[in-house]
Amino acid sequence: MSAFVGELLVYMGGAIWMGYLVLRFIPRSRKPLIIDGTIWAVAGLGMLVLGTSLPVIGAVRFLLSTQTMTEALRTGLFLHIGQMFLVVYFSALCLLIILAWQKQRSFLLALLTIPIWIGIAGTSHAAAKHGAFGWTLQFSHFFCVTAWIGVVFWLAIGARSTEHWSAFLSWFSPFARVAFIGVILSGLWLMQLAIPLERYPNLWGVPYGQALLLKHLLLIPLLFYAFCNGTLVRRRLRSDATYDPRPLLRMESIILVLLFMASASLSRLEQPTLAQLPVNVPAGDGWILMVGIATLPLLVLGYRRHAVGVLLSLLSVSLIYLGLLATG
Repeated sequence: MSAFVGELLVYMGGAIWMGYLVLRFIPRSRKPLIIDGTIWAVAGLGMLVLGTSLPVIGAVRFLLSTQTMTEALRTGLFLHIGQMFLVVYFSALCLLIILAWQKQRSFLLALLTIPIWIGIAGTSHAAAKHGAFGWTLQFSHFFCVTAWIGVVFWLAIGARSTEHWSAFLSWFSPFARVAFIGVILSGLWLMQLAIPLERYPNLWGVPYGQALLLKHLLLIPLLFYAFCNGTLVRRRLRSDATYDPRPLLRMESIILVLLFMASASLSRLEQPTLAQLPVNVPAGDGWILMVGIATLPLLVLGYRRHAVGVLLSLLSVSLIYLGLLATG
């Protein structure tokens, strides 16, 4: 459970901090009025530190059975996860000092964020198994995820008006597309390092693969809401300047939180080897899968009835998920 909580804190804290950082570089004329989120940004840094500390705390608790507290703490901090935690901790401490004394130094904040992302990527399965290459891929994946999702979170929760929304979409839509492509490419490459893509259906026979499948299926409603917020909203604003796109963005944020939870659940599961994958996949009749696919067009209701759209999204994802597990 602590692994799940720690990973979720890292994803949420990373998104909060990165969204704050990206928006600092955007002039006021190209973004809506947003709350002064310095306190929330500090909370994001705190979540990053706490999330990366939980594996170290777990290691220290395990070592206490054979060592004293001082020895266990020293040993835990000298482990790889302990070293990465120290990188995150001291980098976050420097960021807090800069925020307190030099609030306008955005470039320096961005520069000191890099070691935090390097430290977080260093604790991943990819870095442990594939060295610098896996480390780089995980860094890229986490960077793209937090940069894109972080801005969505801040606008969904922190936007105080819809002024300059069209100007905001003019840069954010291509920014989000590039980030999403980066997420997909780095994610596929990370998968290929662990399991050949052609064996992906076999992966559904183990808990790790089932959690991974759920994570991937949540991309379906996410793409729908991204299309609405990036394309349909822009068209709507041209004809109706009073339209408020924030509720739709909040619905997208709900899907993103669920995506983070699915990603965090992978941290508590052991990544299987090829030898551990089942050779045969189930062969059900597929009616659940067909029903799930048939409900996908109903997602358009979410454009005007937002809560209904989220519920239909979860229904579709659940049915497709169960259908794929049944049919392989």
